Amino acid sequence: MSHDVPAIERLDKILDYLYRNEKATHLELIRDLGIPKTTVMRTLFTGTQLGYIAQFGKTYSIGNRIRYFATKNVKSSIIHLVSYPLLEELSLRFKKTFKISILDRDKIRVVASVQSGDFYQINVSENSIFPVYAGAASKLLICQLDKAKLNLILPKKLEKFTKNTIVDRELLEKELFDINIKKVAYDKAEHCEFIGAVAFPIYSKGNRIIASLSCPYLYKQRKTVLTPELLSEMKKTADLITENLKGHL
Repeated sequence: MSHDVPAIERLDKILDYLYRNEKATHLELIRDLGIPKTTVMRTLFTGTQLGYIAQFGKTYSIGNRIRYFATKNVKSSIIHLVSYPLLEELSLRFKKTFKISILDRDKIRVVASVQSGDFYQINVSENSIFPVYAGAASKLLICQLDKAKLNLILPKKLEKFTKNTIVDRELLEKELFDINIKKVAYDKAEHCEFIGAVAFPIYSKGNRIIASLSCPYLYKQRKTVLTPELLSEMKKTADLITENLKGHL
C-alpha cells in the first residue's frame, strides 16, 4: 500500500523552490517544476490561505507560518543554551530543581531543566507541558496578555485540578494583574495538591515576558524553601538570562 500524499508532495516542492529562490511567479513554478497549471494554482491558493505561502502581487514567497515554526524552534534552543549553565549553578547551590518554561500557544512547555540530585526534590523533565493558567510559571507567562488574547488561549471551562486552582476568570485576571505588578508568581498547590513553585520573568528586548525561571517544591515545605537568599538568587539569575539573551532574541 502506498503512503504517498500527492498534495503534500507538491506543496513541499513549491516551498522548497520558494526557499531556494526567495520568490517566484506561478509561471516560473509551472515551468521549472513541471506541475500542471491548475495544480500549481490550487496549491498556491491553499498554501496562501493557511499562511505557508505569502503572495505579493504576482509573486509568491515563504509565508509567516513557516517562519513562525522555524523561529519558535530557534528561540527555544537559544533560551536553553543561555540558561542551562545558570540553572546548574542554582541547582548545585540550593539542591533544588530549576526550570525554564515558555508559552507554547495554549500550553506551557519546559525548554530547560536541571533536576536536583537530592532524593526528596521534585524533578521535571524537559519538554513537559502544563496547563496555561495553573502554576507559577503558567500565570507569569500569561500575565501581560490582554483579555482578547487570554480568551484565545484559555479553555472555555477552567478545570479545577486541586482545591486551590483558580477557575473563576475574574479572580484569575486579578491574580495576573497582581503578578504583572510584582514580577513574581507563586503556585499555591494549584496544579498538583502537594507541589508549589515560585517563578521569575525573563524578558525580550521589548520588555515582554518570553520565559520564566521557576523552582518547584513540596508545598508543605514552602516556609523553609522560600528563603530571602533563594528568591534573591533566582531573580538575579533571571535578570542575567535576560541580559545574556540581548542580541539573540
